[in-house]
Amino acid sequence: MSRMKRRHFLQFAGSSLAALGLSQLDFLTQADRYGRVLAQSTPRKLALLVGINDYDFANADLQGCLTDVELQYELLVNRFGFNPVDIVKVADNEDLQPNRETILRVFQEHLVEQVKPGDVVVFHYSGHGSRVLDPNPVYEGSEFNGTIVPNDPLPEIEAGPGELIVPDIMGRTLFLLMRSVQTDNLTAILDSCHSGGGLRGNTIVRAAPERTSRGSMTLKAVQTEFDFQEQLRSKLDLSDDDFQAARQAGVARGLGIGSAQFSELAQDMAFNGFHAGAFTYLMTRYLWQMTGGTSASAVQVALERSTRAAAATRDRAQVPKFQAAPGSNGEQQPIYFTAPLKGPAEAVVTNVTGEEIEFWLGGVSPQFLDLSEGEAVFTVLGDNREPLGEIVYKGRTGLSGYGQPVTGSSAEIEVGMFLREKVVGLPPNPQLIIGVDPSLGEDVALAQTELNAALVSEQTGQSRIAASPVDQETAFDYLIGRMTPDYAQQIAEDYDNVEVPPVGRILLFTPTLELVAESFGQVDESVRGAVVRLKARLKALLANKLLASLAGTTTELRVEGEIFSANRNGARLPFGQPQGQSRELSRTLTSTIEPFQSGENIQIRVANHHSDQALYLSCIVIGSDGSMTVIYPTQWDAPDDAALVSPNSELVIPQSGDSPFQVCGSGYFEILTLMSTGSLRNALRGLQEIAAARGTTRGNLALEGDQSLEVLNELLGDVDSLSRGTRGAGLNTAVSSNRTAVDGRAIAAFSSVLEVAETNAGVTECGTA
Repeated sequence: MSRMKRRHFLQFAGSSLAALGLSQLDFLTQADRYGRVLAQSTPRKLALLVGINDYDFANADLQGCLTDVELQYELLVNRFGFNPVDIVKVADNEDLQPNRETILRVFQEHLVEQVKPGDVVVFHYSGHGSRVLDPNPVYEGSEFNGTIVPNDPLPEIEAGPGELIVPDIMGRTLFLLMRSVQTDNLTAILDSCHSGGGLRGNTIVRAAPERTSRGSMTLKAVQTEFDFQEQLRSKLDLSDDDFQAARQAGVARGLGIGSAQFSELAQDMAFNGFHAGAFTYLMTRYLWQMTGGTSASAVQVALERSTRAAAATRDRAQVPKFQAAPGSNGEQQPIYFTAPLKGPAEAVVTNVTGEEIEFWLGGVSPQFLDLSEGEAVFTVLGDNREPLGEIVYKGRTGLSGYGQPVTGSSAEIEVGMFLREKVVGLPPNPQLIIGVDPSLGEDVALAQTELNAALVSEQTGQSRIAASPVDQETAFDYLIGRMTPDYAQQIAEDYDNVEVPPVGRILLFTPTLELVAESFGQVDESVRGAVVRLKARLKALLANKLLASLAGTTTELRVEGEIFSANRNGARLPFGQPQGQSRELSRTLTSTIEPFQSGENIQIRVANHHSDQALYLSCIVIGSDGSMTVIYPTQWDAPDDAALVSPNSELVIPQSGDSPFQVCGSGYFEILTLMSTGSLRNALRGLQEIAAARGTTRGNLALEGDQSLEVLNELLGDVDSLSRGTRGAGLNTAVSSNRTAVDGRAIAAFSSVLEVAETNAGVTECGTA
């Protein structure tokens, strides 16, 4: 019987939602109430985008907020049909600077005074959040009100002993401003949080740190903030009691979206070549992929998965929070209260100069950011989504890419045309990027040397690990460091119910300073000894990264399926690409409605109803410790035949005669489902040899030691051969032969992340059949 190892599920600290006046709504319990998208025809679409990187107090600067503004701008203009003249940016690099006076004035002039009923409005804020004393709090047990933090200089005014006056814009004010906008089609998005600011690993938290050298102080808003609120309340003819009741009920108008749950952190992250808010980048990327029929609950599910998968790690949880205005039908509306005007895309053409085509890479997966010249081919789509030609990728600066046509004519390519990912060439020697934390002190250089020598490819002689000292620019996969008193305190404050390893032990972290389970050794362990001990874990993590790269590619295979409990009607995770579903959603899904229960037997249904050819199925389970188990095929005497799914048929696994697949403990694990137009022969042959060596002819197959990397190398070779086969002849020549070509017409990879909760309600005890 296959069983998943126990994993500590990490809880997180921080939130931006109080600044929208949101109640402590548990979105997960109501997500199934969200209906399908209802497209609306509106006379006008307006947006106000605010981004602040530069702050006037110590250790407060952010790095990704201006990118967030560009991400939203390109999305709204190119995907949702906003006129550029109706989008106002208030940001560090714009004429309109993001100080308190300008933000409030522009909100009134651009939105309150112009918007009419039926208009569509988007307000987006990326920057620090904080909280101040609320003179009339609405939540029992809380005396604070969430804020957004403009870039005004901090006034040196003390309100009283241990109190400081700050120029923040309170949630009370945002509530009144939103109430003043004369449309219910309003979406307000905050990519910030209100507590626990500062660094986590090499990631910045978007919560304002201490604003004075005099230590921790209670913050109070300036008097002009309350005066402004009184002006707005008077114009709205809203009594103090009515104002209080409305705030307590929830959002003022439309839909409020916070970048994290109340107990989580909003991350300002380094990606490969740029910084951005983890939430904003992955939300806008998803919306580039979204079809017109996507429900709000499906968007929330996809964003949970995306933030968890940021920078190729699965442990970075930042779940967005949605709330619609009470009594409205906002729960049945799309995020922007309007359907996309065009179909999904990975990129949009922004400039054509001769044979050079420039494009905005708003819809590509994070794995694409590791690609180099010649490692991807895009299809150019016309107005009716007919293919007009193909562009080979040459390079990028940040998210602005460029390339040149390989088929078709550049004369037919125009600004605003969409690009779809056709073929991706994965790097021949992918590496695990490890940051060496300063907590290792004098051993930083030694750790770097030992890590770079730990995993060396026998074929190329190149290291499979790229280790370097921690900085704020590199998109690290993991960090290695020593537990210090400061780290122990920070982890205890940020993460509830987490067992903090003893001070002095060497271990692995994620870039947000989350612990990698079971990665620490003895207190007196040497750096060299730690690297030797972690070698097997690093191999497993590298193998996971390879699978993530494969799962991040696009597919045209119309397959679908679901993961469900064999014990009860409970959590079900759909995957695949049924009609009308977002292709980005088809890549990965995370259970957010109801977790699976410890002790349940899990089944997987895969349907091949939309293809005229047989497809081959493989399933791999990735445990919390990085371990891999092949759960399908399981007939090792004839794996090719067992893996076949005929046209117009479906398959449910485990099959009769197979051991049940039982999940135990609590936390998250991942199932990778692979579908291909041909057999993955070399990978299956390698698995056959492993099974034969163990005397196994049927059953789940756990990969040990070097086996996961060896099997994955064979798997990638099979993927390359299929992608360069007869169906793709003449179309993949732009991808270098030393890359692994992945053609979406030949391969589909779906990565589903499952939550498991410990409970004895209605399931068999773990470990029994």
